[in-house]
Amino acid sequence: MRRARSDEAKDERRQALLAAALDEFFEKGFAATRMDDIASRARLSKGSLYLYFDSKEAMFHGLVESFASPNLELIERITHEAPTLKDALHGIRMFAPNLIRQTELPRLIKVLVGDSQLFPDMVRAYREELVDRVLSMVSSLLRRAGETGEARIENAELTARLVMAPVIFSALWQGVFNQKSEAEVDLDQLFHIHEQMLLRALQIETTQ
Repeated sequence: MRRARSDEAKDERRQALLAAALDEFFEKGFAATRMDDIASRARLSKGSLYLYFDSKEAMFHGLVESFASPNLELIERITHEAPTLKDALHGIRMFAPNLIRQTELPRLIKVLVGDSQLFPDMVRAYREELVDRVLSMVSSLLRRAGETGEARIENAELTARLVMAPVIFSALWQGVFNQKSEAEVDLDQLFHIHEQMLLRALQIETTQ
């Protein structure tokens, strides 16, 4: 029991450090943030911080991992368990607004955009650990639909980018332009329209 409590306390401290790091990265930019700033925001000593992370890059990798794991599992479930492409597109449409509104995706993307040229390894890690894996899942889904004749798919890889493009754009919009709700977008309606456009473009029967 004591060990379990100790592990739980360590995990809570790690998550607190990651939350503080994202706040600092988002407000100041990755390059301008110091490890001292993160420790101070988390109300921990710098020495305690280094017990968990040895650099800002390690903290960003931790942020990507903590964000990616649960959301990749949900996307994998949608793309693998949906009986048809139509059902999967609807699942993505229902999931996407919550991904923008209730996760850290907009803030992570804003951090990446702000310092992408200074830290190419960080950007590459984000792409490989999250973006490429999502595109691979969607590409596989589209290929299956093309093979079964459910949809007309000319290029599964490029079509996957079109399927997911509004997610990236909406996250960027939210993180950069809508920080004070001054440029609010109806995400539910946006992704509903996108779903209907995809169904027509891929020649999927919309009345079944």
